[in-house]
Amino acid sequence: MNQSLSGIKILDFSGPAGFYCSKLLADLGAEVVIVENPSDELFNNLGPYYNDIKDPNYSLYRWHFHTNKKSVALNISNPKDKETLNSLIKHADVFIDTLTHQEANSLNLSMENVRALNPHIVHTRITGFPDNSEYSSYKYTDMTVLAMSGLMSITGFPEDPPNQMGGEQAYHMASLNAAIGTMISVLERELTGTGKDVSVSIQECASMSTLQTANFNYYTWHGINRGRNGLNHPFSDQGPSYDEDRNFPRVLYESKDGWVAHAAHLAPPGAWKNYVKWLSDYDSQQDLDDPKFENHETRNLFQNHINDVMKSHCAKLTKQEIYHSAQKLKILVLPINSVKDLTEDEQLIYRGYFEKVFHQDLNTEITYPGAPYQMKKTPWKIKSPAPKVGENTQQILNEWLNQ
Repeated sequence: MNQSLSGIKILDFSGPAGFYCSKLLADLGAEVVIVENPSDELFNNLGPYYNDIKDPNYSLYRWHFHTNKKSVALNISNPKDKETLNSLIKHADVFIDTLTHQEANSLNLSMENVRALNPHIVHTRITGFPDNSEYSSYKYTDMTVLAMSGLMSITGFPEDPPNQMGGEQAYHMASLNAAIGTMISVLERELTGTGKDVSVSIQECASMSTLQTANFNYYTWHGINRGRNGLNHPFSDQGPSYDEDRNFPRVLYESKDGWVAHAAHLAPPGAWKNYVKWLSDYDSQQDLDDPKFENHETRNLFQNHINDVMKSHCAKLTKQEIYHSAQKLKILVLPINSVKDLTEDEQLIYRGYFEKVFHQDLNTEITYPGAPYQMKKTPWKIKSPAPKVGENTQQILNEWLNQ
């Protein structure tokens, strides 16, 4: 099968912050070899496990992030294994790591040292904070970098502490940017023959989600430091002085079986009539069919009342009933899906999003999340499940180093 990155050799020396980066590249056809130390404490914290078998080879976390990869077991505190790692770097097209500045120097794997080993390599480093910064040697986790990015400060209810987002969002944002930077650098090397260093700061990647909106401008232009708004529109009650009379619609509502999101602030002109018709179809309109509410300024004055009407309406219906009936009238209401909901989602099933992957040692198929994009000529594909720790050590030493 011809894939976008077929023939590209990638040596992955990363931790969890880089796992999704190399997964994206492996699923596009690159030969990704992960370097693993079975004695590392990381291997004792990779749960949950398949059928509660507490073995790193049965880690569901490992299975997800290491599809299509190969595994080499090396203990780089051993001089012989460290020399093997250096030799693999010399034969790789791409080297990915998540080492802090201090860790990289202690292992002789600084950007300069890696470049000396292989002048043509693309070296991608994903860290909490970049090498040339005040915090370059600081340890980090997904949550600590999310905290420093500002995202936690605007997530949750105003009366509660800041909330952490699920799903290792900081790590994923950094991995996405690292994968893009890596592919661009590989392309440039194909054109110029010159290797490149790609430095990715997790804090900076996550901060983009905080700052690349009106949040930054609200602060620099108006001195407004945005906080948490719970169920309400992100900018409700936190606008500039000239906008203080604007009353934003509420965003989240509880249904009979969960929650829905209503983007009323994005409704096109004339949408109000459809909204009232939708409510009327379920006898939920109360007094909103009064002609006075056709005036935008009147609705703004009575926004809290409109929110209460919508709250009562949603409480009578399921998420799917709300979603499909609203969409028929071009009203932007969508369900807040759980993982279970996603596995049953008609759109994802129609797109063939979920992949069945055969695990030979278990003699069974396991369902995996599928492609985040589809390309016809160079398709994304899970060709193999995650390798067992060290499964491909001799194969890679033979193929890459002729040992």
